[in-house]
Amino acid sequence: MKSFLEHKDNLIQKPSLEYVSEMTVSPNYQQRGVYNPYYTLKVDDSVINTLVGPGKLRYRCTDSPKGDEIYTLGKGKFTFQIEIDDQEQPYYIRSTKGNVEGHFGMKSRKSATASSDVNEVLTMYFLIHKSERSMDTIDWEKMVAGKSGKTGVLKGDGSDVSYGDIVELLDKDETAQRDIKIGQSNAVAVQSDLSGASVKNYYWCPQAKPGGIDRKNPSDTMVEFSDGSFLGYSNKISAGKDVTPKMNASMVAQYHKHKNQAPVKDIKKIIDNAWTYAISQVDKKKYPESFKALKMNDVKRDPYTEGGSKKKFQIIAKTMNKEGLNFYQDGFYYPYRNKVLDDYQQYLKKGTKNFAHLLNIIAFYTFPSAKGTPCPYKLLVGSESSSTISDVSTGEEMKAVCYTKPNQIKALKVNRTKGTQSISIEWKFGNKNYVMPITCRTRAEGGWSGKALYMSSSGIKEK
Repeated sequence: MKSFLEHKDNLIQKPSLEYVSEMTVSPNYQQRGVYNPYYTLKVDDSVINTLVGPGKLRYRCTDSPKGDEIYTLGKGKFTFQIEIDDQEQPYYIRSTKGNVEGHFGMKSRKSATASSDVNEVLTMYFLIHKSERSMDTIDWEKMVAGKSGKTGVLKGDGSDVSYGDIVELLDKDETAQRDIKIGQSNAVAVQSDLSGASVKNYYWCPQAKPGGIDRKNPSDTMVEFSDGSFLGYSNKISAGKDVTPKMNASMVAQYHKHKNQAPVKDIKKIIDNAWTYAISQVDKKKYPESFKALKMNDVKRDPYTEGGSKKKFQIIAKTMNKEGLNFYQDGFYYPYRNKVLDDYQQYLKKGTKNFAHLLNIIAFYTFPSAKGTPCPYKLLVGSESSSTISDVSTGEEMKAVCYTKPNQIKALKVNRTKGTQSISIEWKFGNKNYVMPITCRTRAEGGWSGKALYMSSSGIKEK
C-alpha cells in the first residue's frame, strides 16, 4: 500500500457546487442534549481506507486536529479527525462547509418555514445577547452548538426557547448563514425602535400568542414592556411601498391562512395542471431521457411547498442538462410558472367570488380581531446589512376594502403580460378605484425546489 504522501497531491477535491450544506458544523454540536461531533462527508471512504488502512471510518469535527492532513475537500476551515473502528488515527481531513453532508447517525431534516423561523427567533435572541451580534456566523453557530439550556427568548405559550431549539432550526434551514445575519440586523433595528424602553419579556410567537393576544395578530415576534403592554413585529425579508403587510407565503400556504379551506383545492389543481402542462411541452422524441426523468420522478404526492421536491428536481435537472435543457429556466420552470399564472389569472377573473376571497385572506391576518389584549405591530423588513421598521396602516377604509363581499367588487380586471411572473388586478370599491399587483415565483437559493410558488404583493393602492 502506498503511503498517503504519495497520494496526497492528487487528493484535493474541488468543492461541490450541487448541494450547499447549511447545517451546524461544530466540535461541540449537540442535539437535544445528545453530543455528536461526527459528520458524514462527500468523500469516498474506500479512498481514505487506501491511505490509512482498513476498518470502519468516522470523521470527528475538531478545532485541534492531530497528525497529517491527508485529504482536502476544498479550501475550507473545518477539520475532521479520522477514526478507524472507533480509534483515533494520526490523520485528518479538511473540508468546506458545502462538502459536509450531515450529522453522523442523524436524519437530515429540511423545512420550508425554517428560514423565517430562524431570522424571527434570532431577532429576539440577539436583542438579549447584544455582544453576539457582531460575531462571524460560522463561529457563532459553533459556539451555540455547544450550549444547552434557556436562551432567554420565550415562545407564545410562555415556554422557553432552548439552545437545542435554535440548533434544530438552524439544521432545518437551507439558508442559515443568511438568516443568522438577518437576525443580527433585525435586532439592531428593533433596539433602535424601542428607544430604551424597559422590556420584561421577549417572545417568538408565529403561532400561539402570549398574554391573551388574539391568535390572528400577524406579529411573529413581540416584546412585553415592564408595564405589561405589548408591541409586535411582523417579520419579512422583502420590502415594497404598500399600505398592508406583504403576502409572504407560498400560494397554497397563503390560502391556508383563511378559515375557509375550500379554495385550497382550487389552487392545488392549478398547480397540478401546470405540472402536467409543462411536461407536455418537453419533446418526447427529441429529449427522451428528460421526458423519462419527469415521469419517473413524479411530484404528484409531494407537499405543496417551496422546497418539498428538491431532490427530485435535482435528479430531473441533471438529466435535462445532459440533453441540453435547463430545468430551472426555459426547459421546464418558465412554462410551469407561466401556466400557473395564466390559470390563476383566469381563476380570479371568474366572477368576483374568487377575488373577494383573496382580499379576505389579506384581511384575515392584516387586521387582527379587536378581541383580546391589544398589541399594535410594525412591519420589520430584514436584510443581512440593514433592516428597516415601518408602521402598518390599520385604517378603517383599507379594512373595508379587504373585508369586501363579492357583490361589492365592481369593474374587476385581471391583467397579465405574457411571459412575466406577475399579474395586476384593478377593481372598484365604493366610489374609488384600486390596484394590486401579485407576483408568483420561485425564491429558493440554488434553484427552484418545490411545486408551490412564492406569492407576494407590494400592496393595495388607490388608483
